[in-house]
Amino acid sequence: MSGGPYPWSMYRGLWSILPAEPTGPYLKGKIVVITGTTSGVGLETTKLLAKAQPEQLILAVRSIESGEKLLRQCQKLNPGLNGKVLFLDLCDLQSIKDLSKDLRVEFGRVDLLINNAGINPNFDPAPMKTTKDGYERVFQTNVLAPFLTTILLLPLLRNSSDPKVLYSGSDTHHVAPHDMIEKSIKNHENIIRNYNDENKYHNPSRYFESKLLLQMLTRMSIKHFPKEISTINVNPGLAMTNLGRDFHFGFSFKTVYEVVWFLLNARSPKRAARNLTSAVVWNGGSQDYWSECKPAFSENTYLYSGNGILATEQFYQEMRQEVEKLSPGCTSEI
Repeated sequence: MSGGPYPWSMYRGLWSILPAEPTGPYLKGKIVVITGTTSGVGLETTKLLAKAQPEQLILAVRSIESGEKLLRQCQKLNPGLNGKVLFLDLCDLQSIKDLSKDLRVEFGRVDLLINNAGINPNFDPAPMKTTKDGYERVFQTNVLAPFLTTILLLPLLRNSSDPKVLYSGSDTHHVAPHDMIEKSIKNHENIIRNYNDENKYHNPSRYFESKLLLQMLTRMSIKHFPKEISTINVNPGLAMTNLGRDFHFGFSFKTVYEVVWFLLNARSPKRAARNLTSAVVWNGGSQDYWSECKPAFSENTYLYSGNGILATEQFYQEMRQEVEKLSPGCTSEI
């Protein structure tokens, strides 16, 4: 995300004054699972959660070594903190199944799930990359994998007296193109299949599109998930993280402009993490969009249109069928 044009609300949000970080033992007695913890917003969020005295702080990460290093740091700063590092690679769906099994065997309950891990492929033209599971990489990492993680952990969440699921979304869904969704509806085609079609892949907009799809899933999850589970899609805001680790910059006026634009508008990861922790302490139930530490309205007008509502329901049903194929029986509770 750089350069624009973007809605004024996105700039206003980036420069808004956020409330103070929640303090105190607000996670006491809670088993917390967070993905993507070893850098950026996830790293800062993990440090903040560690202060809140969780019963268990479980870091689901690709690098066990980095995760254990972070956990040791948190335990040094917060004596008595109990935690565990478990392997999770969102580009390998089997690892999600293994994670859910490990959590079921060892803990039997999850009170808070934070689906933070994600990827931005960059905004330049580039060929589609496919995971070992056969899905387009950004679609799997940002959409399918967090949804599958949540579905597989639903039985453990239902064992909690106050279960909550957070998705790390983005205000870029406001400006995501929806033409592929619209064509899928018009032509009675499968939305998932079209987003995984190499001939229809457009790298510069894929990150935005993935966050729009995640927003659509959140809306339908609130509608179809067990009512006792609070679900919130959180916009951390543009932050100085390594989310764009796939970016490759050459030297040009455009590059200089984009770097300056980013430095002027991006917030620190620690400040961005406040959006997640504020949603953690929120006790007002599900919210399909959370921004600047409070419930917010999506400015993506397509979501409110007739076709947008139809597409949102269709996409949810497609995703429900997709995860059922991946793990038979997992959708019995929805």
